[in-house]
Amino acid sequence: MDAQLLQQMQRTRQMPRSPAPSRTAPHYARAAWSEEYVAWFISQTPQEGPLPPDISPTHRYEVEFAYCMLDPQRYHRETQEELRRPELRLPD
Repeated sequence: MDAQLLQQMQRTRQMPRSPAPSRTAPHYARAAWSEEYVAWFISQTPQEGPLPPDISPTHRYEVEFAYCMLDPQRYHRETQEELRRPELRLPD
């Protein structure tokens, strides 16, 4: 499964066009949106050095995805705020 996640994360990502579903939305709706958004978000943030040998390359994705699934709208707000931080400013 790690190889499949890595391939998915490495594809060119765009932010989902649809709004984030609510925390009460069906599981499939939250999962589909979260999968796309988390992969995009991770692609927008810098990797801080090499991973320790005991950490899987998909660990960050798995953690972010699990958090996003709880409440996609909150996750979207929080991550958009994080991206506004000057050290993470995206090029125009």
